[in-house]
Amino acid sequence: MKKFLAIVIAAVLACGVLAGCQGGGSKPADSGKTVFRTLHGSDVETLNYLNTGNTYDMSLAANTQDCLIEYDPLGNIKEAVATKWEVSDDQLTWTFTLRDDIKWLDYTGKEVGKLTAADFVTAAEYALNYYTDTAYMYEEARILNAHELLEQEEGVTFENVGVEAVNDTTLKFTLNKPCPYFLSCTTYGCFMPISADCLTAYYPDFANRASWTPDDWSAFSEVLDGVDYTKLWYCGSYYLSEYSPSEKYVMTKNPKYWDADNIFITEVQSTYNKEADTIAPEMYLRGELEAADITSTMAKSWMADSEKKDFVHPERIQPDYSYFFSFNFNPQFDEEYEPENWKIAVNVESFRKSIFYGLNRIGAIKISDETNADVMIQNTVTPRDFCVSGGSDYVDFEAFQKLFVNDPAKTKDVYFNEEKALEYKEQAIKELTAKGATLPVKIILPYNPNVSDWDAECMYVQQQLEGLLGTDYIDIIVDQGPTQNFLSNVRRAGKFALLKTNWGCDYADPYTYLMGGPFALDNTYTFYYLSEDPDTMAIVQEFKDKCEAANALGTDDMNARYQALAEAEAVLIEHALIIPFDVSGGYTASFLNPFEAGYAPYGVTSQRYKYQHILEKPLNTEQFNAAYAQWQKDRAQAAGN
Repeated sequence: MKKFLAIVIAAVLACGVLAGCQGGGSKPADSGKTVFRTLHGSDVETLNYLNTGNTYDMSLAANTQDCLIEYDPLGNIKEAVATKWEVSDDQLTWTFTLRDDIKWLDYTGKEVGKLTAADFVTAAEYALNYYTDTAYMYEEARILNAHELLEQEEGVTFENVGVEAVNDTTLKFTLNKPCPYFLSCTTYGCFMPISADCLTAYYPDFANRASWTPDDWSAFSEVLDGVDYTKLWYCGSYYLSEYSPSEKYVMTKNPKYWDADNIFITEVQSTYNKEADTIAPEMYLRGELEAADITSTMAKSWMADSEKKDFVHPERIQPDYSYFFSFNFNPQFDEEYEPENWKIAVNVESFRKSIFYGLNRIGAIKISDETNADVMIQNTVTPRDFCVSGGSDYVDFEAFQKLFVNDPAKTKDVYFNEEKALEYKEQAIKELTAKGATLPVKIILPYNPNVSDWDAECMYVQQQLEGLLGTDYIDIIVDQGPTQNFLSNVRRAGKFALLKTNWGCDYADPYTYLMGGPFALDNTYTFYYLSEDPDTMAIVQEFKDKCEAANALGTDDMNARYQALAEAEAVLIEHALIIPFDVSGGYTASFLNPFEAGYAPYGVTSQRYKYQHILEKPLNTEQFNAAYAQWQKDRAQAAGN
């Protein structure tokens, strides 16, 4: 065993897990206040943190439960419940040594138990036997027999799964193959501990679970989903001291927390109001709240107001979601939109490239955020600030730089090039005609009417592309999709030619944005695996081969792994199978400094209050931008060490 920190440090450095802390610039003044007040307009659906992927649900568990590891403000992996971990030479066994002084508290702050390794095993036992909402993360983490148990394969029980409490302070995970991003998987709710004593007190038959059937696990889970906050135990930086649905919740600092010195906010108070989006901003301006959600339209108004402009700033981009336009290689839309003609066109690379280089992405992004488009635009599917290695952000690797047709020093959109688009149009016309396609090619472009500004964005794309390439070449049909089950009825049903799609990461590795995610060989984003065109299938095969070769690399050289994944992702872009677009942006009104918070775009880190102070004054846009630039610089420099 004993490939100890050598592997771990190599892995975390490649994922932006860096040494040091935030540097540069003057530190914003602390107000000295310790009570953080906010409003919420939606209720928590369940307090059962082992069976929810809901972001709002997890905002409570992120602060009231702890994980094996955590991330600091620069993205360093740090000890949390675990004080150290060791990785075997074959990279298949991870052994964690746990703190022996962590206490379970009830909702009054009373000590009710001691946390042990068995509490992590209990969580896994429930998650995998019931197949909770995020139990798939055990499979993503490549834990031995997790997939087989989730699929209820004959003869596989939890005893066969690679999760074991060796003793009270030693927890062991056995994998089916090396997992370079294993540590990041442990920061999801399903990996959080839960005491069997707590569950048995709440549901006495839990003591008999060894003989339970799947129906028994379902009955138990249904009851646990409705658990009252007074019945749960807490081991995190806060405990839930008050919770009244549709009224209020209060999280109180845990005085017995192992790292209590880094908890500066002693109480978080959130009051329910169905009109929160409307009234919270004014309450914030009056000093009655420390934070409020704010729309881009409102932010624009505030920034134009001399008395309000310093109370709002852009949000730090969280690279947990990426947006890109997908071409559909298996059209299933109505005959009136000529699916067979589209099938010919989409398999012609020059046709795709005429759209790729012809799309003014910054112009499209400005439809929803006029002032922040240069920050939101992404030239890769894997977003900026997701991973760094060797002193460079993943998106700055040479594999991507060589694809740029514009100078990035002059424009953030390195692909929009009217001259190049028109060149590819002329080439495409010849190839399309030779293949028997008819012009103009109809391109059905759907949108979800429930998503703000999506309709206007599609109208912009239609007018801009048709204006550049000509309506004799393309006929973009903007189509309003259904208000219910849009994904099932449109994207997954293949009823689009071109569609803005997105993907959220699962773990700290670019593979999650590639074949481990939206571009798996059975994906419903492009359906490229169903193409019958030999040229397209050759590209798909090249992408597949590069992904598999990269994924076969272990944790010994994470820089090589990421370089290989970048080469694979570049195949998608170079051949215009997709068009990278943007990440979620927006603005925030808050007395918190986002660069004090722990940083990781996966797991629950971004929802924690740990490390943060309530500022005397909120950051304005100028201060935020300076701090953001310094944070990125510090992060990249540390990665190069």
